[in-house]
Amino acid sequence: MNPRVALVTGAGSGIGAGTAKALAAQGHRVAVVDRSDRAHAVADEITESGGTALAVLADISDPDAVTQAVAEVTARLGAVEILVNNAGFARDNMVLDMPLADWDAVMATHLRGAFLLLKATAPAMRDAGWGRVVNISSISALVDDDRANYVAAKAGLEGFTRATALDLAPFGITVNAIGPGVVVTEMTKVSAARAGRTLDEHIEAQRRSIPRGRVGTPHDIARAVLFFAAEDADYVTGQVIYVSGGPHG
Repeated sequence: MNPRVALVTGAGSGIGAGTAKALAAQGHRVAVVDRSDRAHAVADEITESGGTALAVLADISDPDAVTQAVAEVTARLGAVEILVNNAGFARDNMVLDMPLADWDAVMATHLRGAFLLLKATAPAMRDAGWGRVVNISSISALVDDDRANYVAAKAGLEGFTRATALDLAPFGITVNAIGPGVVVTEMTKVSAARAGRTLDEHIEAQRRSIPRGRVGTPHDIARAVLFFAAEDADYVTGQVIYVSGGPHG
């Protein structure tokens, strides 16, 4: 694989951090973008392992912050060629009890953020005649209870993936999505608390529902990202793959 410049959002922890490390291990120069200063720890870990990484703090729902972040990455690493839209969080509630602020916040990061990052990076990909965009969705895009905002955002992200794949295919840019199943991240702790379980109890309850018999790890998702980002994956675009330990979709 030719070394490329990759930008991963929400890369300060969980799936984003795992993806950033996996891309760096393949020789890519990686921008670790996150709202939290945890981005620095991930970038330092990559650098200490012999890779090249740059930590960038940004709120991806803010157009000015996105413009500044992409400009910084371009100036220090080069034009972005691989974009991984991973940033996201959950503010779960039954729809009739859901505050408008929680609806807007989830939409702003998952959908607005993905749109802003693509708009900021795809022109350079178009000029180069090559690009990879990978959007991190969820099996919740299919259906889930007490999280209408999250489900709508992830389903919208999958629609966004298919529509932009059509728009950008003539320019050598592929756009695909990955729908993780149960993956142990910081969000898992929130889900466990909301369910009234300890983290271990929650993971065990989830494990029993998965045909493969185990919960996922960030590495599982990163492997799928590496496939979509590969040089020779240029005939695959507009697709959603569920990495969930069982059949979905």
